[in-house]
Amino acid sequence: MKKHNCDMKLYGTTTIWAKWQIVIPKEIRDKLDLKTGDSISILLKNDKFIGLIRNNDLTELMEFIKQMESENNNI
Repeated sequence: MKKHNCDMKLYGTTTIWAKWQIVIPKEIRDKLDLKTGDSISILLKNDKFIGLIRNNDLTELMEFIKQMESENNNI
């Protein structure tokens, strides 16, 4: 079985404001190269983890997931 690192880091915290809005911390905006008007997807795993990804990078993520599934099926 091939092991993969989980590079998880806390980049800040935010608050849910009126109308359920949140502010994405600057460090995350910079790291993801988010700009005003960018479209992002929100990912949820096991009803406990939320992730953000720029829609422009979604294809790369889907290819990675397919590769992981293929490797796991070959075990």
